[in-house]
Amino acid sequence: MKQFFLPVIATFMVGVVACKNDSNSVPEPGPVSADTLRGAITSDRTLEAGKKYWIDGAVFVKNNATLTIKEGVILKAIKKGKTAATADISSFLIITRGAKINAVGTKDKPIVFTSAEPKGSRAHGDWGGVMLLGKTKVNSVYDGKPGRQMEGFPTTQGQAYGDDIVGGGDLADDNSGILKYVRIEFAGVPLSDTKNSELNSLTLIGVGKSTTIEYVQSSFGGDDAFEWFGGNVNARYLVAYRCLDDDFDTDNGYSGNVQFGLSIKDKDISDWALPGESNGFESDNDAEGSAKEPFTAATFSNITFIGPWAFNGGANIDATKGAAFRWGAYLRRNTRLGIFNTVFAGFPTGINIKDQATGNAANTNALEIKNSFVGVTPKQKIEQTGITGVDIKAWFMTPAFGNDTSINNVDDFKFAKMTGDLKDADARPVAGSPLIGKASFTSSNRIKDAYFKVVDYVGAFKVGDDWTQGWTNFDPNNADY
Repeated sequence: MKQFFLPVIATFMVGVVACKNDSNSVPEPGPVSADTLRGAITSDRTLEAGKKYWIDGAVFVKNNATLTIKEGVILKAIKKGKTAATADISSFLIITRGAKINAVGTKDKPIVFTSAEPKGSRAHGDWGGVMLLGKTKVNSVYDGKPGRQMEGFPTTQGQAYGDDIVGGGDLADDNSGILKYVRIEFAGVPLSDTKNSELNSLTLIGVGKSTTIEYVQSSFGGDDAFEWFGGNVNARYLVAYRCLDDDFDTDNGYSGNVQFGLSIKDKDISDWALPGESNGFESDNDAEGSAKEPFTAATFSNITFIGPWAFNGGANIDATKGAAFRWGAYLRRNTRLGIFNTVFAGFPTGINIKDQATGNAANTNALEIKNSFVGVTPKQKIEQTGITGVDIKAWFMTPAFGNDTSINNVDDFKFAKMTGDLKDADARPVAGSPLIGKASFTSSNRIKDAYFKVVDYVGAFKVGDDWTQGWTNFDPNNADY
């Protein structure tokens, strides 16, 4: 590998390359330029409102610097192999421990991280994605200290980047900045042929709750839409759209709160080729399923999962690609996740709780699922794997939990639109929907947290209200960037 990331060189590589004014032209190597990011950003930097910028290769914000991105900025990440900086690695942006990103768009002028490929040619995995690395607790150790190295990097690059790809620490809280009204498109790329070597659209490792994550859309991601490794950052108003792998993935002690999320799967976009599994939730305490603390014990409320069998009646699902769709929620390896006021529609199996430790966590109410709907499942609603002494179906249907598995036809959910082109799907309930009036914010101490907004509906939306309007894009491949 070319060692152009060594510190002596990287410290002055604040940006790169003289770019042509044509927004679709690929920059060539040259002197430092104001409109291209490459290498290390080691002092405060501001990207001006409404302008276009390039991400060329590996970009690290470090040395406690803050990258400020103003409203309406479009950042176009260059695909691997297009420039000298991408000869050996895909483009990506990492906010290292101690650094910050302040990316604050508006409803009318969101900030967009997207592919630099031409309109109509953008695809999953065109670039690596955005990664925030904080100093808050994880349940893993790196180099003898609390920390978690990012997945995906081959050994040589992992050694070269060192602490720049490690998140987590001893702080009870930390601040990595703000992501608000932000889209991340066509990211999530495998860095090698090794299993679990993919980067996600948005990766958060050890990120603390002083960080703000609101109104973020991940679309056409080549791996997970959102993945949290430890930390306690809160988030709300998240959209995962047509991503390849899992949409909300939690590991290594993540304990934050997340409210209002939409997940939409495309019947033709799944992790079948790896092969892998394309789920809504996936959650582990850690890769070994240990009892290391802090436990993965995040709390999610008001999430709507639309799987392939919930759209167009599940018509024309390819047997090979469709086989990768497995579960609306895959809860395993001793996770203590909390799921409240959430609807799972259109996955082959609604919820799978796997292994004895996770079953025991459910039985002792350390893992909770309450006031949630599981429906439109061609195989089964609730499944348990490798668990004895606990009847997960009976547990799930405990009357006091308020769960519902009675809906077998998507029309009975009374979503606004579940036919036609997927980009026009509308998961808002209409009058008469069984989701209205079924939420509860008193069923558990964890859902009583002041972060949660008390609403009366299950799922992401109330009747007539659509918080995705204005700042999202459900057809980004045809956008004129």
